Amino acid sequence: MPDLYPKLRVLDGAVLLDDAESLPLTERAYELIRLDILTFRLKPGERVSERALSERYELGMAPIRAALPRLVQEGLIEKSAERGTSIAPLTLRGIRETYQMRFLLEPPAAELAATRGMDPARLDRLREVCETEWPSEGDAAVVHILLANRDFNIAIAEATGNALLARAIGHLQNLSLRILFLGMTKDNAANFWGVGPGKIRDAIVARNGRLARELYAADLAEGERWAMQAIMALPDLENINLAHVRAPRSRQTPEP
Repeated sequence: MPDLYPKLRVLDGAVLLDDAESLPLTERAYELIRLDILTFRLKPGERVSERALSERYELGMAPIRAALPRLVQEGLIEKSAERGTSIAPLTLRGIRETYQMRFLLEPPAAELAATRGMDPARLDRLREVCETEWPSEGDAAVVHILLANRDFNIAIAEATGNALLARAIGHLQNLSLRILFLGMTKDNAANFWGVGPGKIRDAIVARNGRLARELYAADLAEGERWAMQAIMALPDLENINLAHVRAPRSRQTPEP
């Protein structure tokens, strides 16, 4: 099965799309906008316009206009008569729903990949990712780790042999990339590969599907924990009046 997603690379801490110039204009617009959303160069809630995006990427209005509906469909951009076009917000509910879907799909995919066995080229790809020495300091470390983790998980999904499943997981990986850019710290990044992916890779090599599934689920739980800690620590939340957001009491519950 061919790789389903364009290759990304890091240069001076910035995430870039490899061979962007070779893509058709509409596809280039779509990939560049999506990349900037996923890596927080376009911030959640930020308002954008077709003209501003056209100038940003030095592309005509037509490819920008054609790319936006795909991003709306993927939940990365919102359009409304009142607010116009804006980058989709990152919410607690969105994080929970993304991880709920990942728990449903990805651990079983890891089990299937291990049971079926991965071809040597894919195993080498996982080995290289797990053994690569990433930058130990600065934001570049986080960027490198997150992109490598995305490619690691997509490689496992592709190894299931189920193209539809691999595409669904690939989309969830991209949604998670935005979440994890918010949630992963430099300290997390320094210890990341020893915590989960290396052990998952070893279980897949051993064709131990049950262990691969259990390790993958534990790795997911750790990523969700990082993300929730980060979003709950945002300074905006300190000023929320909890009386306005508390759960409504049942009508049957008597007043004290």
